[in-house]
Amino acid sequence: LDGGTMDRTCGSPHGGNIPRSIHMVYQMMFFIITPALISGAVAERIRFWPWTIFMLAWVTFVYCPLAHMVWAFDWFYTDPVSEAAGIGVSAVGLLGKMGALDFAGGTVVHISAGFAGLACALVLKKRTGYPEHAMHPNSMVLTLIGAGLLWFGWFGFNGGSALGSGDLGTTGFATTQAAAAAAGLSWMLGEWIFKGKPTALGLASGIVAGLVAVTPASGFVYPWGGACIGAIAGIVCYFAVQAKSLLGYDDSLDAFGVHGIGGFLGAVLTGVFCYAAVQGASQDGYIAHMRLPKNIEALKKEVPDLKKEIEAIEKTEPDLKKKMDDTAGAVEKGKTDKAKEELQKKADSAKSDYEAITKKVERRKARIDEIEKPKDPKVEDDKGGLIVQLEDKIEGYKKAEKGPMSQVIIQVKASVFSAVFAFVLSLALAFLVQVITLGNFRSSLADENEGLDYTEHGEVGFDFAGIDTMPLGKSSEPKTAKVPPAGKRFEVIVEGIENGGLIQAWSKLCQPGEGPVDPDFKAVYPYVTTVQGNRFRFRGGDPKALSASIQKLFQTKLGKPIKVRVEE
Repeated sequence: LDGGTMDRTCGSPHGGNIPRSIHMVYQMMFFIITPALISGAVAERIRFWPWTIFMLAWVTFVYCPLAHMVWAFDWFYTDPVSEAAGIGVSAVGLLGKMGALDFAGGTVVHISAGFAGLACALVLKKRTGYPEHAMHPNSMVLTLIGAGLLWFGWFGFNGGSALGSGDLGTTGFATTQAAAAAAGLSWMLGEWIFKGKPTALGLASGIVAGLVAVTPASGFVYPWGGACIGAIAGIVCYFAVQAKSLLGYDDSLDAFGVHGIGGFLGAVLTGVFCYAAVQGASQDGYIAHMRLPKNIEALKKEVPDLKKEIEAIEKTEPDLKKKMDDTAGAVEKGKTDKAKEELQKKADSAKSDYEAITKKVERRKARIDEIEKPKDPKVEDDKGGLIVQLEDKIEGYKKAEKGPMSQVIIQVKASVFSAVFAFVLSLALAFLVQVITLGNFRSSLADENEGLDYTEHGEVGFDFAGIDTMPLGKSSEPKTAKVPPAGKRFEVIVEGIENGGLIQAWSKLCQPGEGPVDPDFKAVYPYVTTVQGNRFRFRGGDPKALSASIQKLFQTKLGKPIKVRVEE
């Protein structure tokens, strides 16, 4: 069978809007990107080949079942679940049948990846040196470039999930844009309030958090709803990432704080901001449900105002009609061509004014009919006017026992189920891979210190020079701290030795050599920030202990007594 015949025979996704082959390839993007998100939680501590084993097992036992629960429709059924809707429209998965909404992967992709990342981080434990040593991005330039590429590519992720519908695609683009911008700003605002200044890393993190949170909602909410979701997600995910240090787990790239928490939050907020008016697959969420009676009241108030406008316009209608008739009749009385031309302009203007007010009246009468039109029992499927439709919708919700919180509760249940399902199975799979690989899922201390790019793939940094490998030398030289230690600043002044002799002695102490390092030097070195003349500037540490170590160190090195004093 050719592709078209197969699509017609077996049913095509989403009511036949797209070919099955396109749907398959598009879904493969979601399939492959989800385990990539998990790797962010355990970056810098895993071996490559055990990771491939985990990834294959994870997509088989976690992703595929969860994707079926949310996105499976009656594509392969001989008879559709709903005859009125047709093949490929009715959900048949566990969460889909429950009424859970996930437009582009909040539960399937982000909740599952975030909670799986947390599970892997717990099994593989922390990176060496975490959290004692700050671990910043290797390059803020690359971080921001990556955030920009994600922002652009996410339009295809969210807007593309409309699957061929131009209107929904446009809505998805606008909603995604609003959420990303709002989340970036709210994350930076959180940094500004609680840390004293916003950062570029915070902007990048906030943008991604907003994109994650709006993913399940992008085709079900208006752009203003997307902006609200993004603003909330930015600040919530900011605190979720900050809580990492309090809870003590090591999530290298904040996969849990951004994707797990952001996806969970976005899935729940979808139930708050979704509108059935955006697309038929959606339900009315909390805000839409609460506004139904207010919308009816607003429509009822609109009708008298429209009628008053009609009365006011109709009062001017006779005068404008008389003016139109008079100017039309005066054209023929013009004595010269120029006079006739001027009279014709006035006649055209009068006619235009008269036609404008008649169109105004027609538009207002049409609007009144749109609002107040009763159902015609003789016309099949006549829904009546807007008031009748809203009243019928409220009555339908009452019969179905659905209230403002109904969709929110469904979203909470689906999110909790997805989180627990992904976390428990991922925890078991990570532990199993660690066991069957004889503990090799987690890299060794030596390999981690040497660098996993080099030990796993033979790569070192950005190798643009054509050199296959970089020389690795061993040295006993102490390594300087990437970030100065926290603590108060003070100075230790050394007296009784010329400045040149002091600097020369200190320089020799800093050189690598054979044998053990002097314990006084090891005690002093981590806290030294600068040395100028006979002044040693420190940040952190105990001033009395460090001054005593400085005194003992130089007395031993120079073989003569010296004095030291502390200035704080």
